Amino acid sequence: GTLGKAARVLCGYEKTRLLAPDEEQEISISVNISDLASYDDSGASGHRFCYVLEKGTYRLFCGSDVRSAEETASFEISETKCVRKARQAMAPVLPFKRLKPDYSSGTAAVSYEDVPLSEVDEEKRRLDNLPMEISFTGDKGIKLAEVRSGKNSLDEFIAQLSDEELASVIRGEGMGSPRVTAGTASAFGGVSDRLTYYGIPCGCCSDGPSGMRLDCGTKAFSLPNGTLIAATFNKPLVTELFRFMGREMTANRVDCLLGPGMNIHRHPLNGRNFEYFSEDPYLTGTIAAAELDGLHAEGVTGTIKHFCGNNQETNRHNLDSVVSERALREIYLRGFEIAVRKGKAETIMTSYNSVNGIWSAGNYDLCTTILRDEWGFTGFVMTDWWANINRRGQAVCKTDFAAMAMAQNDVYMVCADGGSNDDNTLSELEKGALSRAELQRNAANILRFILKTHAMDRLCGIECEAEIINRPDEGSSEGGEDVTFYRIEGSTEIDGKDICTDRGSDFIFALDVAELGLYRFTLTGSSELSELAQIPVTVFSMGTPVGSFTWNGTAGKPVSFECSTHCFSRFTTVRIYFAQSGLKLHSIRIEKAD
Repeated sequence: GTLGKAARVLCGYEKTRLLAPDEEQEISISVNISDLASYDDSGASGHRFCYVLEKGTYRLFCGSDVRSAEETASFEISETKCVRKARQAMAPVLPFKRLKPDYSSGTAAVSYEDVPLSEVDEEKRRLDNLPMEISFTGDKGIKLAEVRSGKNSLDEFIAQLSDEELASVIRGEGMGSPRVTAGTASAFGGVSDRLTYYGIPCGCCSDGPSGMRLDCGTKAFSLPNGTLIAATFNKPLVTELFRFMGREMTANRVDCLLGPGMNIHRHPLNGRNFEYFSEDPYLTGTIAAAELDGLHAEGVTGTIKHFCGNNQETNRHNLDSVVSERALREIYLRGFEIAVRKGKAETIMTSYNSVNGIWSAGNYDLCTTILRDEWGFTGFVMTDWWANINRRGQAVCKTDFAAMAMAQNDVYMVCADGGSNDDNTLSELEKGALSRAELQRNAANILRFILKTHAMDRLCGIECEAEIINRPDEGSSEGGEDVTFYRIEGSTEIDGKDICTDRGSDFIFALDVAELGLYRFTLTGSSELSELAQIPVTVFSMGTPVGSFTWNGTAGKPVSFECSTHCFSRFTTVRIYFAQSGLKLHSIRIEKAD
């Protein structure tokens, strides 16, 4: 065609059941012809900024692989058709050339063409599409449960929220927030006392695509990685697997799994490829949709990530992915689009990197023009943890929550305290750069999701429990009980006399530090056992071992061991594991080491 197209593209697949020798199964593969469309970012087809089916012959191949597939059908399109109109969005601002196949000689030859550059004023587009503000009413006594019951509308509820409360609701709190399941990645929603007063529960996020990460010692199933899951080509099996994942999330009071990871295998050496599905956007999107189907059947969801263009692990905080709008839409965004349209994705995580000069966390055309206006997404968007944000032509920082909110990236992950932070939301609101209407829109996106969660069910007195059967008795705490948080302002000491040190036991607690940095643990204990006895003890910080030491018999005299850990966020979950009995723990001292 005029635009240039790959010789073959994947457009459908199914998997047979496990077949016995000489057994056959008839399967049906449906192909939506509009899915074969190309995006015209140059106007070469006569339909600029549209998805088009170019005139010509379309041949369908079927088989077990791309090499051996045989032609099974064909059809003709007599005139180029526009199948979907769009608007220019996220196009590059710096000139470069892209490959284009040249068939003038009868065979494909390499040629190059200039990439169409952006003609969009993103700020003007945003200002031209501001939402209507909901008039502020102050506290009318409306709780979120009354929105769920239908007594009041969501707009009536949001009308009560002050500027300060709106600034709080766009903050995620973590990691290891005491407001949600211990050892998880973040809390969102009711992250301040005022928001809790209005009956907003906290939703809970936990890593990740290969199973839940619970840094309090709770064990969780490890799933096959994304590449292996996609290699099955088995959508029903993937859905069934993630129904079990959803039940495990319910048992641990987790609302959002931070996955699946959906970036493209652009290079085989990408350090994150194991977490992503494939180099093919169609396979990526359909497997992600299958995972989401399983999670949604259990009342939980997955947060598809990293949106978008996160195709390398090294230096990903500072990477600028320079890409044509056509490649972006047909390759790097296509999987996400399928997950939104077919998988009904409800939460999305933006990426650390920038795309054509604007960091994803504050990219209006990414989070609003394409995601919401074109694809119809109605959920909420979160940043990656401690992401950079910028505006066109401005330096990046981690505190420009106003730019994030304007873009309709709804929640910054994560802040030490959801109730207060050094972001610029209120100052930009006071200056008029950010509108209350935009913050209200963020709040609506977040609350619409929370209204559907098990967290909201529990607040309304509806218990959502999952029974775990046949769990082996490993003799240790599973970490699911309430965890005690110790506020550390300089140092503190935990009395060890009531701590169980029997073989296989855990002592789990959490730190709430006044200052980030390196913290030292001093464990003091004694033993009446023989001096040849060995009593190993391991200290874990956020699931990572930071110290392992062995007491021998001490004739009852106290002996101390030290280890240290970096506290990178306000909350840190600590687990001490006792591998053998015989230790009398006297104390655990925690102090800042630097």
